[in-house]
Amino acid sequence: MLKVKEIEALIPQYFKQSDLIYVCVVDIEGQIWFSNEKFQRLFDAKIVSDFELNFTECLKDKSEFDIHAFLIEVTGKPNRGETVELNHKSHPAKWEFTVLMTKEGDFSGILGIGYPKQVVVSSFSTDYTFPKDVNPATDIYFQLNHKWQIQKANELAEKFFEMKEDKLLGNTIWQIYPEKDIYRYALEFKKAKESKTMRIFEDFNSLNGRWYKIYILPRISGIDVVFKDISQVQNLSEEIKQLQLTLQSVLESSEESVFLVGKDLKVIGYNSSAEKLVKQRFNKDLQDGDKFINYLMEEIDEVFLKEVESILSGKFKCFELAVPTKMTKEKILYSHKFFPLIDSQENVVGFGYACKDINDQTKHSDKIKSQNKLMRDVLHNQSTVLRSPLSSILGLLELIDDSQLDKENKKYLSYLKALAQDLDKIIRQNSKKVSDLD
Repeated sequence: MLKVKEIEALIPQYFKQSDLIYVCVVDIEGQIWFSNEKFQRLFDAKIVSDFELNFTECLKDKSEFDIHAFLIEVTGKPNRGETVELNHKSHPAKWEFTVLMTKEGDFSGILGIGYPKQVVVSSFSTDYTFPKDVNPATDIYFQLNHKWQIQKANELAEKFFEMKEDKLLGNTIWQIYPEKDIYRYALEFKKAKESKTMRIFEDFNSLNGRWYKIYILPRISGIDVVFKDISQVQNLSEEIKQLQLTLQSVLESSEESVFLVGKDLKVIGYNSSAEKLVKQRFNKDLQDGDKFINYLMEEIDEVFLKEVESILSGKFKCFELAVPTKMTKEKILYSHKFFPLIDSQENVVGFGYACKDINDQTKHSDKIKSQNKLMRDVLHNQSTVLRSPLSSILGLLELIDDSQLDKENKKYLSYLKALAQDLDKIIRQNSKKVSDLD
């Protein structure tokens, strides 16, 4: 066994300070090594460590429980807890015992958590415990009487109301609740009281910026109220919604028909273009959970089945393949892409499939290529066929003796030379463009 201070360091603070549950650490013989104040009060003692006590000494009848045999059973199941109901001197309690380990995995004792019968809430007609996801020791918890006055509050409730328990007691919930619109809760309180059933709802506290799941439990003497902080769950839910909206926005902005597929080959997402494609080609309404293979176009399914292992391993596949139409069997050219879907741990969790009708686009591209070829032929003719006679003309112009010409013919000759040189310059530029295209 470890020393008392070392054992105490292993116990969560909210267990040590709880006034709602019993907490203790015992050895295999039931010898007490640590306990919280609530457990100590079972012995009418202040500090258990001031004296030597065994767990059985707080029982109403020591002979009714073989502590040693029970604790041996607990140590034999270190990853599970064992529960037992025990009668103490003042009242019964339900206990759960588990092996307490250090961070290194060494045995340091047996942790006992006891839930007194006072934690059981009595309704008008029957008795029931708190819901499984509620823990009055770790959630905000307080009790109201029939006058809406606070009778009891735990430490978390004190922090929530920013007021110590002695100041809280006797105040009505309407006087101290921090939200201005507390009166909307009144309807839920009233329904719980009149129907004798628990009420559950969620609410956002604008003062501390936290989300709470609120439980209102009717009792004979009043109402128990539990505020469970669910801010982390709500924030995560909002983040997931935003991610889903972002993903859907990306999918919808794509010109392709996009399918997202899990490793079980079932559709887990798609955009409206994919929905239209399925409706047109298969006359079906696309839904999450549908088998992806059922929506692959003719001839694509054969390619996919050959490559499915590679695709599921995270390989990217991209190709073009013509697909016959449903009615005329005329082939339409589509682009096809298979890309991996990877989670935050970089595990391949599926793949995406994107296809697009590129038939018209390809025809247009072919037309442009044909026009470009024609233009290149024209430019080629200009650079070869036209340049040959032009070169001869320029040569002859250089042979003319302008001293034999009168003033007016000299002027015409100068014009003719300039025009021929300009034409030669244009042909040279076109020839350079053809060379650059090549």
